[in-house]
Amino acid sequence: MNYRSATNYLNNYINFEVNPATAYAPEKFNLDRVHNLLKHIGSPHLQYPSVHIAGTKGKGSVASMTESVIRSSNHVTGLFTSPHLHDLRERIRVNGKIISKKSFVDLLVDLQSAIESTADITYYEIMTILAMEYFARQKVDIAILEVGLGGRLDATNIVTPTVCAITTISYDHMDLLGNTIMEIATEKAGIIKSGVPIVSGPQLDSALTILDEHASALKAPFIDTSKVWRWEHIDSDLSGQLFSIWRIGQNQHKVNQRIPLLGQHQIENVTVVMSIIEQLCQQGWDIPQSALNTGLTRVEWPARCEIFQSTPPILIDSSHNQASASQLTKVLEDLFPHQQRVLIFGAMSDKDVKGMFDELLPNCSHTVLTSTGMPRSMTPNELENIAADYSCSTTIQNNTENALNAAIKLAGDDGMIVVAGSIAIAASIRLSVTRKRPYATLHTSEQHYE
Repeated sequence: MNYRSATNYLNNYINFEVNPATAYAPEKFNLDRVHNLLKHIGSPHLQYPSVHIAGTKGKGSVASMTESVIRSSNHVTGLFTSPHLHDLRERIRVNGKIISKKSFVDLLVDLQSAIESTADITYYEIMTILAMEYFARQKVDIAILEVGLGGRLDATNIVTPTVCAITTISYDHMDLLGNTIMEIATEKAGIIKSGVPIVSGPQLDSALTILDEHASALKAPFIDTSKVWRWEHIDSDLSGQLFSIWRIGQNQHKVNQRIPLLGQHQIENVTVVMSIIEQLCQQGWDIPQSALNTGLTRVEWPARCEIFQSTPPILIDSSHNQASASQLTKVLEDLFPHQQRVLIFGAMSDKDVKGMFDELLPNCSHTVLTSTGMPRSMTPNELENIAADYSCSTTIQNNTENALNAAIKLAGDDGMIVVAGSIAIAASIRLSVTRKRPYATLHTSEQHYE
């Protein structure tokens, strides 16, 4: 088996990222399958401690920042995130480097018989198990695991972590997780474990109540970051932002911090990271302030308000719900307040397109509607029907390469291009941008591909 045949093999398994599930139910999202398979191969997930991170917005950013900080303190880290941008191996990293093709193939070959003996196992569950086993083989000191969907029934929820965290909860995947914030929060709260500290990012009161109740029932120490930290934004430029942060009541101990991620929501994510690190330190981990500073400064998390300084400028973001589109709009107002915006937009059929359009279209001169062609994708014509309610000119392009070319012409020398709506659209446009502009700096770990 080579890498190409390995990916083809995985594609034979049901992938809910491509073909949406009709229900978030145990017959489809079943922890028993993952539990049994991991036990069969020696329970690799029990060989190292972990940090488990759920949420609607920011969980990937928090996972990436947490990993970068811990790695900066000279601990060997594993990082499992999903989905990927350009290569599925991006999901599995040790010390910041993605798993090599050879290691990936070797893992899959070694586990193939166990995988094939597990009825109804899914693509995502297989990737989770491969990550767990790889981290054990690499003897990581700690693994940082991002929940894929929800929490309660997510394949990563087989761990009993050292610390868990839930970032800000908002409306997303309502067809699976529920139509209210309380229902969605209940699914996210499913990662809370007995006695394990749970760190919560800023939440609506309804979500906070649910998380607090679950934590109390399980005697899990509950850390609400909004009651621990205060911060003040100082400045932003195209390379990142500077802010000061301090513990409530300790204004005299303000610390200035810079991060390469844009948007003040990322500062809120930093407060979650700082509380995670604080909990680890209380449990005996050696993570000095210098590692925190270095890790936050060096974090890499592409396609999250990522700017390519070209003509026209291109900002690529993975926002795919109304809350994240609102955050994107704030970044644009901060950094490009007077620039004409051309939006490239594509979305999945289960997303709140109207909510995203409410945030994005009023400030765009033109929208190029497109699709990656995935089964879950809305067609450009379907998107155009929704966009008709807004006073924004639209163009339809049936593939992302043509969409980018059209947007470049529409933006001209004085405008800019904004990409949003789904991670798949962000990834596809990003790949086209880097091909068209080879001088543009990539902020991902493509340099680590083998």
